[in-house]
Amino acid sequence: MTEQETKTSAAKLAANARWAKKNKETAYFNRDKSTAKSFINKKADKANLIELRALIDARLAEMEARKNDDV
Repeated sequence: MTEQETKTSAAKLAANARWAKKNKETAYFNRDKSTAKSFINKKADKANLIELRALIDARLAEMEARKNDDV
């Protein structure tokens, strides 16, 4: 589609670009989160999900240990 065929106005596209430029860390975070969710929901098989569960459990344990160390 050409620029004139899109449903998003030029002003909105420009505003989105400005926001992404000002908020790079948030944009990266949102992109990575979306990618992870898409992989889980659309492509992962049972082995992938088991591996991800192990990684998530380890990360949660690490975060909990840090939280307890800070107290």
